[in-house]
Amino acid sequence: MLYLHNILNGIWLIDPDYAANYLPLIAAYMRGEIPQSGNRTKERFLSFYHKSSDGSSYSDVSDGPSGTVGIIEISGAITKHDQECGPRGMVSKANALRELYAADNIEGVILKIESGGGEGNAMSVMLEALSERNKGVVAFVDDMACSAAYGIASGCDVIVANSEKARIGSIGTYITIFDYTDYWKQQGIRMIDVYASQSKDKNSEYFQAIDGNLEPLRKIADRYNSDFIDSVFRNRSGVITDDIKCWSTGKAFFADEALDLGLIDKIDTFNNTLNYFV
Repeated sequence: MLYLHNILNGIWLIDPDYAANYLPLIAAYMRGEIPQSGNRTKERFLSFYHKSSDGSSYSDVSDGPSGTVGIIEISGAITKHDQECGPRGMVSKANALRELYAADNIEGVILKIESGGGEGNAMSVMLEALSERNKGVVAFVDDMACSAAYGIASGCDVIVANSEKARIGSIGTYITIFDYTDYWKQQGIRMIDVYASQSKDKNSEYFQAIDGNLEPLRKIADRYNSDFIDSVFRNRSGVITDDIKCWSTGKAFFADEALDLGLIDKIDTFNNTLNYFV
């Protein structure tokens, strides 16, 4: 499953402290110690709300009456594809978002976000779906929306944080690479890669980084990071401060600071946010 998550070679838009929580899991993957998935239940990330529901829930998008609000939860590390050991990927959630667009009984959508970020390509999948919206979409930050998670929030019409202590931003990019040389030696395996004569530049950035020259990979990270910053600035045009250096260094802000910078629009409760559509 590692290749589905791009853990070993991906472009990551994720808060470093948040990413550190996943290091034991990554190490276990590398050692082959992850148990079989068995009959694990897949994440239920889609729910519905209507002002007259009195706590009742709907299992399908078409079950709710007119004026229903669709709620999509985005939590944990954001990946493009479904995770065997965690939340569903952004491809699945983008498809669900499009289903909500097409449903006449859905008044609007709330993305309930609690995440420190994840894959850059996963963020792009959700931003593409958000750009197709034909009804209001609100991002509700449940304590944290950093890096790729904030990038997704920026594509919504309104961003609401649940408290002044919520963490917002961390708009930055990094690349993770692994040097497998010593690992394979410990396994008693000697790996030899033979490249075609004309493939002199294939994987050159990786090998230069292993040898200590990080600049070729840094240029790649800079390209992704520039696109990330441009996307946030474009999505929050007219609201976010024009002084890009104030919010584009990778720093995470408390919600009251983010409000001053125009990274979010409000600090409010989830129930009040539901009522925006009522």
